[in-house]
Amino acid sequence: MKIKVYGKAHLEGTSKRTGKPYNFNQVHYLSPARGVDGLAAQTMMLDPALYPLGSIVVNGEYNVEFDNRGYPIEFSPMK
Repeated sequence: MKIKVYGKAHLEGTSKRTGKPYNFNQVHYLSPARGVDGLAAQTMMLDPALYPLGSIVVNGEYNVEFDNRGYPIEFSPMK
């Protein structure tokens, strides 16, 4: 699926609920969604070791593929 990145953020810390650490990059994009007329604002979590925040370009277009559980398995710039 082709997406355009409209925003990005790095989130790191410790969960107040579970006490476990978290560290991920968040990407914001628009895509179709069930029950939405037009496009819905979506967020995707990416592993910062595989997809450093500095390598993600805002307003860039990317190819994204998800596994059967909805986790991204492909996130690469469109050529």
